[in-house]
Amino acid sequence: MKKLMLIVSMGLMVCSTSALAANKCQALKEELKAMQAAQTQIMQSLVNNHETFASSLEEYSAAVGVAPAKVSKEMNKSADAFRSRGVQGKRIADKLSKATSDLFVRVAQCL
Repeated sequence: MKKLMLIVSMGLMVCSTSALAANKCQALKEELKAMQAAQTQIMQSLVNNHETFASSLEEYSAAVGVAPAKVSKEMNKSADAFRSRGVQGKRIADKLSKATSDLFVRVAQCL
């Protein structure tokens, strides 16, 4: 009888521990999903900022006109540089997003 009670008690502990672990795992999965969504939004915002700034420089350059050609030329060079940084930022954001997705898949498989 004592052995049976011990077995039942251990079984209940295992079930309880498994349920607790499953809840923690689900919470971890949800947290990882939220992290990935936030990361994507932040990176996209940073990339968009480069494009917006480059476009603004081009507009200012056009508004300045032909007379101060040197200022206009430098503004266009700056716009090109910012646009290039934006493209590089997008590549980095894509790599980071893929790495995060891969991490999420691997963590989910382990759980």
